[in-house]
Amino acid sequence: MFEREDWTLFRNLGTLGQKAGVPLRKLAALVIKELCDNALDAGANVRVEQGEGGWFFIEDDGAGLPADRAMIERLFSVRRPLTSSKLVRIPSRGALGNGLRVVVGAVLASGGALYVETQGMRYQLVPQDDGSTKAVEEACPERVRGTLIGIRLGSTVPVTEDVLRWSQLAIAFAQLGKNYSGKTSPWWYDSESFFEMCHAAGQRPLADLLRVFREVTMETGRALGLERLASQISRQEAGELLMVLRSHSTEPQPSILGKIGEADADFCHAHEYGNTKTKETAPTDAHLPFSIDAFVRPLADGETDHITFLVNRTPITGEINVQRQKSHQLGIIGCGLRHIVDVGRKPVEVICNISTPYMPITTDGKEPDLFRYIHPLFRVIEKAAKKAKKTVAEVGGRKVSQRDVIAYNLKPSIAKASGEGQYRYSLRQLFYAVRPYMLEIFGKEPDYNYFAQVITDIESEEGRDLPGLYRDARGIIYHPHTGQEIPLGTLNVERYERPEWTFNKILYSEKEGFFTILKDAGWPERNDCALLTSKGFASRAARDVLDLIGGTQEEIYFFCIHDADASGTLIYQSLTEATRARGARKVHVINLGLDPWEAIDMDLQVETFRAEEIVKAGGRRLPVADYVNDKWEAWLQNKRVELNAMSSPQFIAWLDNKFSQYSEKVVPPKAILRDQFDRHTRQAVERIMMKRILDELRFNEQVDKVMHHASEVTEQLDLERVVRTGLADVPENRWNKPLDVKAEQIAAQIVK
Repeated sequence: MFEREDWTLFRNLGTLGQKAGVPLRKLAALVIKELCDNALDAGANVRVEQGEGGWFFIEDDGAGLPADRAMIERLFSVRRPLTSSKLVRIPSRGALGNGLRVVVGAVLASGGALYVETQGMRYQLVPQDDGSTKAVEEACPERVRGTLIGIRLGSTVPVTEDVLRWSQLAIAFAQLGKNYSGKTSPWWYDSESFFEMCHAAGQRPLADLLRVFREVTMETGRALGLERLASQISRQEAGELLMVLRSHSTEPQPSILGKIGEADADFCHAHEYGNTKTKETAPTDAHLPFSIDAFVRPLADGETDHITFLVNRTPITGEINVQRQKSHQLGIIGCGLRHIVDVGRKPVEVICNISTPYMPITTDGKEPDLFRYIHPLFRVIEKAAKKAKKTVAEVGGRKVSQRDVIAYNLKPSIAKASGEGQYRYSLRQLFYAVRPYMLEIFGKEPDYNYFAQVITDIESEEGRDLPGLYRDARGIIYHPHTGQEIPLGTLNVERYERPEWTFNKILYSEKEGFFTILKDAGWPERNDCALLTSKGFASRAARDVLDLIGGTQEEIYFFCIHDADASGTLIYQSLTEATRARGARKVHVINLGLDPWEAIDMDLQVETFRAEEIVKAGGRRLPVADYVNDKWEAWLQNKRVELNAMSSPQFIAWLDNKFSQYSEKVVPPKAILRDQFDRHTRQAVERIMMKRILDELRFNEQVDKVMHHASEVTEQLDLERVVRTGLADVPENRWNKPLDVKAEQIAAQIVK
């Protein structure tokens, strides 16, 4: 007879797929997704990049891994015991805790390479045939924050064109909506799973183990006499303890799991909360909440139906096949499903996410049992598909668009929002006035961002803003030397007055965080440069400010900084072109970058992404500014470099270098200089002479004398009565106003 330990299945490609749950063609995608999932579960921001020579890089800004070679070697070893937090039921990515063993096994079996940078150290990891991993460590001072993992798989592991799709979807969905970040609940376990969790805790006291539960404290554990080790509890005791813990906590509602919500204008969204109870093989059932989001996007005729399932915001790796049944039905097969869902006649792309503290799996490869959620899952898919079918509706025998409905009903909607022109109104108030017309025609909730764009287009065509409309503040302008910050909203802009001879430059950035760095360094004052920011593209209010400043006699230079990405180039272009609802810019607009060719020369970190991910434009090419040539336009389709890739000292040095040819300070004309000098001289003379005259007249002594004689009158006053009487006469006043009026009257009486 031959014996084979379980870990050996991770060290060759023939059996690794069995543990990973994917065929060889998907192994590379799974390995990269596992590394991204680990970082995302730690609450970090994550980026993934495909480099040269088959390398992939996964970087996060989290707390980092332990700076201990022995611990790193153990963590990245296929032979280590299965240690995992997955026995604690929370809505996290993954299910078994095998992820790192699959990663290391893929490197070992294919002859690849792996390294980790964290906590100021770099570890070159070499997996061994005996299941251990050797690490060669060296200092890495540039990696003091977060973690970077570089991985290259051998040539026996194929790398497909869509190798980053799973990872990019996980990263994209991690940034959307509201997610659960709390502790686990005793209601989420049956007695068997609770027993297994206790025994997996090993030498940990039962009372200490209770820290992982909502609303259950260590004091509760001590009161229950739980000082012994968690691994010493029996099955019967585990079931009894589970019921006691439930008595100390309320059953969580499904809404605490959060939801993703509407994520993209191209996708129609539906959502449903719910609960499922599972006894599994245990006498005590588990109460498992779930939150399901479905996104459906109609495709062009001739395109192929496509469906993607995610569990806790990461794509599942189990095989899912779709096939048209009848003209309006889609058959879904895989992961427990062999069912038909009504999605309409047009081909569709469907993305579904199920968030739950526990997803049953049917294989080592983490194939989820989706049959458990079949009814709510298909309900939300059909609901989202129904919305997608109503994007364009038929009215009176002809098709009308959402823009047609907005434009046709704009006049009565303005009258309603403004009270027949009596008041000003906001863009969102106008949206709610138009909304009933949209609901009546299309039967779906209109998208506010799309509505705002349509209004901007209409204003552009008419050459003016809608009468009475004001827009909320979308950014600020900071004045150097005065420290004044002005919110950029329509009403503030209408009252805006440029401070004379204070700045001759403006720096625009969509990233408000950089301005704190610049203000702390005194950069705006040193360069006589105002700072301007607005959320996203340059807002209408920001453009209004530029018009007002450009209309003054002082010359102004307007500088723009942006990320080296497609949208960044358009930010600059939007400021140089004519504003949609008014004339061209009246100031000198200068693009400082960051542009991609410059970022490459500076050796800044390049991010790779997929343009067709859900937050992008559904597979369409990303538009770029006209000044970008064909080579860099192609580069910008799946790569970018952020300004944040620069450290604060590097950013300020870069900006100083850009400004070196524009460093001239503000010096007004001679007439302004003479007027300022003469006025300040006069004020200084007046101040000195006034003090001298008052001193000669013994002014303060005379005032003290009069106040002393007047004290008999003032001390008799009932000041509270004065205040209450005054406020009764003029309720709009503050309490000090009646006192001030009475004081003036007394002063007039006692000074003769």
